[in-house]
Amino acid sequence: MADIQKLFQQAVASYRAGQFSSAEQQFRHLLRFNAKHPDVLHILALCLQNQHQPKAAAEYLKTSLKYNPTHAPSRKSLISLYIQQGNYAGAQTECDTLREQQPEQFELYLLQAQLYRTMGLTDEALQAIEKARQRLAKPLPIVDYYLACIHYDLAQYEQTEAILQNLVSQIPEYIDAHVALNKLYWEHGPQEKFLTSLTKALEKLPQSRQLRYSLAAHLLMSNQPQACLESCEETLKNLPDGAEFHHLKGSALMRLERLEDAVTAYEQALKLQPDVLRHRIDYATTMMRIGEYETALQNLKAVEKFHPHSQEALAYKALCLHALGRAEADALNNYDQFVKIIPLQAPSTYANTEQFMAELAQALQGLHKTQQQPLDQSVRNGTQTVGNLFAQKLPIIAEFEAMIEAAAAQYVNGLPTSSTHPFLQRKSVGTRFTGAWSVRLAEKGFHSNHVHPEGWISCCTYIQLPPQVKPDDTTKAGWIQFGDPGMQLPNVKPKVHAVCPKVGYCVFFPSYFFHGTVPFQGDGIRMTAPCDISPAW
Repeated sequence: MADIQKLFQQAVASYRAGQFSSAEQQFRHLLRFNAKHPDVLHILALCLQNQHQPKAAAEYLKTSLKYNPTHAPSRKSLISLYIQQGNYAGAQTECDTLREQQPEQFELYLLQAQLYRTMGLTDEALQAIEKARQRLAKPLPIVDYYLACIHYDLAQYEQTEAILQNLVSQIPEYIDAHVALNKLYWEHGPQEKFLTSLTKALEKLPQSRQLRYSLAAHLLMSNQPQACLESCEETLKNLPDGAEFHHLKGSALMRLERLEDAVTAYEQALKLQPDVLRHRIDYATTMMRIGEYETALQNLKAVEKFHPHSQEALAYKALCLHALGRAEADALNNYDQFVKIIPLQAPSTYANTEQFMAELAQALQGLHKTQQQPLDQSVRNGTQTVGNLFAQKLPIIAEFEAMIEAAAAQYVNGLPTSSTHPFLQRKSVGTRFTGAWSVRLAEKGFHSNHVHPEGWISCCTYIQLPPQVKPDDTTKAGWIQFGDPGMQLPNVKPKVHAVCPKVGYCVFFPSYFFHGTVPFQGDGIRMTAPCDISPAW
């Protein structure tokens, strides 16, 4: 028994160190001694979740609950997993069961608030978080933090700021609160307060690794690569084994076009943390920038081994194969087969689709509340709605979701079947939305070229377009363009495909396709509603 307990402690240590693959194998070994042990099944599920295997994780959590119905950690983790994956009905069922078992537990109401917030039910989320607060003997930071997030959703920005400022004042290393507070200042102002919470916290805790990293990361996100680089280099003087700072330094050097130096920084990060997929993907893209496509390809294949559905790794792999002249590239970059523009059918209560889109544009306009582009998204010179668009309690949004669902079914049904193609092999009966939002671009607005890393199929509906977006425009202003990675690749001309958008039409494509928007000049608004779609559970 002592030996088994020692094995368990070693497995937990591996998990806490972020060595999820090793921890997985250790917990699987422990199942040989007791296949029904709730803690082993629970942490094994968390290992799988952290390795991008949500379905497998859910199965182990359900197995844990089958043998141990009152094991609250497994049920709470299953609720969180379901929320993350958009299985709201499953999350609510598990919340109901947890309520029967632990009606006075504050965590139940915190999870319920998270579920309601994700669903866009902000009033219900506020009620749930208040119930969580009522069940606490004293304030708890995570509950106050979530209360601040709900106030943000309700556009109650003064309350949001007050709660977050109190949190970072009491707990200087509360990174999530710093992130939320600086997101508030970036998107709603005042801009002069951006990053001040982090700099003040660092005055109290100048050696804080977490605070130093968050500040440097925010500098990079706000397009200050030189300041980010200097911040990383200063930290690395006293923390030479700080893998995350070597990685961030590499990203700053990439922005500054110092490619060889970026390679060195990423190599150091990989040497210190070889299992971190983000390090390996960014190292691969840097090798592509200097023309080392074979080395890049081998690193991307290593990522695929641990995250087979990574759309980002697949996108870069397709580029490498194209650069190397491999035949597989054509199968991956098959724009003619995989990019489809499908007209949406409005409900019969509308005169036509144009009327529906005009009314939808009015409804969406009220959801664009930020003053400038998001801090961490691909939008440039435009705004993006917050949260899940399809969770909004507006009848016209529900009608729109049904229209997209019908068009998505048409797209999926038209796809060929294949057991080997990484896109087609995920084709199954049924789909689910894993994200939906709206983007509003004004003059010179555009999407920088990007992929949707955790999707399968992505689509973009055109709700409002400026008059200068025309099919006969040789500049293709306002068009959606596929295949351009947004970076220069030596001796390679990417295979590019562009589509002229039309109001009332939806363009479907694989999530791993690089895509962006050609900027347009002049007056007018370009309003879209993109979505991400995954196979059904």
